[in-house]
Amino acid sequence: MTQVLEQQIDVTLPSTSIKMLIVQPHLEFLEPVQEPFPLQQVCNQRLLDVIDSAFQKALAYHAQLILFPEFALPGVEGVKRVADALSSATVPSPTIVIAGVRGLSKDQYAQLCALANVTPIDPVNEPAVVQDTKWVNTSVTFVKDDRGGLSLWIQPKISPSWTEANAHYQSMFQGGVVRLFRARFDNGVPCRFFSLLCFDWVGNENGLPVADAILQQFDRVYREAGSPQDIQWVFVLQHNPSPNHHSFLTATNRFLTQTTYPFVRRQDAAVVMVCTASSRIPARGGPHGYSSLIFSPRAPFDSDGCQPTFATQSSRLRQSTALGTCKDVVFRETGECIHGAEVRVPNFVVADVTDRTAALVQGEAFPLLGAVVDPRIPGDAVPAVVKWTNDELDNVPDLCATYFTGSALEGRLRSSQTQTINGYRRLRPQDLAVRIDGACANRAAKAHSNRDPAADVDAAWDTDERRGLHHVIQTLTLVGGGVDLDIVGSQLHGRYESGGVEIAAICGSTHSVCVNAFKRLAERTYSPILFVSRDDNNAPHLPREAETFADPGHGAGVKFTDSQTLLGAARGRQEPEYSQFITELLNVQDRRII
Repeated sequence: MTQVLEQQIDVTLPSTSIKMLIVQPHLEFLEPVQEPFPLQQVCNQRLLDVIDSAFQKALAYHAQLILFPEFALPGVEGVKRVADALSSATVPSPTIVIAGVRGLSKDQYAQLCALANVTPIDPVNEPAVVQDTKWVNTSVTFVKDDRGGLSLWIQPKISPSWTEANAHYQSMFQGGVVRLFRARFDNGVPCRFFSLLCFDWVGNENGLPVADAILQQFDRVYREAGSPQDIQWVFVLQHNPSPNHHSFLTATNRFLTQTTYPFVRRQDAAVVMVCTASSRIPARGGPHGYSSLIFSPRAPFDSDGCQPTFATQSSRLRQSTALGTCKDVVFRETGECIHGAEVRVPNFVVADVTDRTAALVQGEAFPLLGAVVDPRIPGDAVPAVVKWTNDELDNVPDLCATYFTGSALEGRLRSSQTQTINGYRRLRPQDLAVRIDGACANRAAKAHSNRDPAADVDAAWDTDERRGLHHVIQTLTLVGGGVDLDIVGSQLHGRYESGGVEIAAICGSTHSVCVNAFKRLAERTYSPILFVSRDDNNAPHLPREAETFADPGHGAGVKFTDSQTLLGAARGRQEPEYSQFITELLNVQDRRII
């Protein structure tokens, strides 16, 4: 039976909000993958550098908590690197680090237990208890307390995952102790937290979930003392290829909502999922990622917005409703990065209109190493529309590979597509929202003039918005293959500065629907407009569909074409002829102002 121990620590934390850094590295294991699951040497070195990077960011960010996922510290050397960093006078007191360590052999585990500042090892976890046929998956909790003292607690994993249990050479040593740390807030209220490694969150021991066993033991202690106590945080350190698996989310829901074990109160708790990354570069989705904070349904937080960096309407991102009414805060970036989160403490939020708030004061996304030039990890907040658009731009269809390989226009069109995509990556988020919203004919019927078009990115942006963006990029690529365009300075989707002509690209079920949606965009400029429509079948438009426009000039100063006609012109002409065609297409008369 797992022992559950309360450990008092001399740590005082602010009651208003806590600053956390969640390190989300991409792990690369030595192949073939074998116990104890060693990392590639180049990955080991990167992770050592990541430790230094995380502490540099922690100093600038003033983080009180630094979290590393399962397997993220590269062995004993990584643990020593963290301990040395915490011992530095530049790291303020208090600072808490909770980290998973790469798989260790018995001898390596003994070296870990013998490090300076490691607290006495619990008898059930002593190196002598570990058999030669076992390997160890462990976490370490580092505490630099109020007085600058450093202590390390070692907590081996309790429940092996199927990959760990399906042993070929060595079995995973199963730990026997979980510590519940008791610090305090600056108003004197106790602050309790504990951590588990991945499958411990859903695994069973003697027929009882590990998390329930923890609650059961503390419920008995607090019941005997006659005083219910709060838990503030549970940190689940994961290298999990299915972080949104029903079992993990259901276990979280149950922990936060069940009324069993009433002397361990969780209505103001947060389960913090600390995950590894899906890739070395920014990404959406994938087999890992989804670092998050999940609160009980009673937490006094607003979940209706579309905040930068994190999503609170997360069921579409997770593709699961297993969290039920729990209040979820999931970081959108699943690629390699460091998440910064200033987290409100639910216990001290006034649950009325005077203190309506999101769970995070702010979320930020930092490059894992160095200064990466990518709008998704700028070292600052990332609006949802910026994250969504840049992920989509990574997967825009390669027009040249499909239609122009070996043709005379291939070079110009490749350059045009690159310039168009790079231009859209540099756009202000407000402009991105308007442009993608304006490219989708179906949104014209839904939109309200006083509603931010990016307010529903998390809840609704999907196929239509993707088709609209792809249509815009293809249109500007084709037009830009004939003339130079200004992508960033446009009032619509792109601008031919030499002729003062704006370019509008709208995608819808039919060309007539696109024409009806055109009015919203036409009102944004007094310049002449080239309007490029695309229907579901990418068919050429009919003459009657181009007879009138629903814009203030009733068609004056607007030229109408469609994506099929534009693509056909590019495929059927040589370079000088095509440039002339585009120049003539952009010869649009001035619009009458009424």
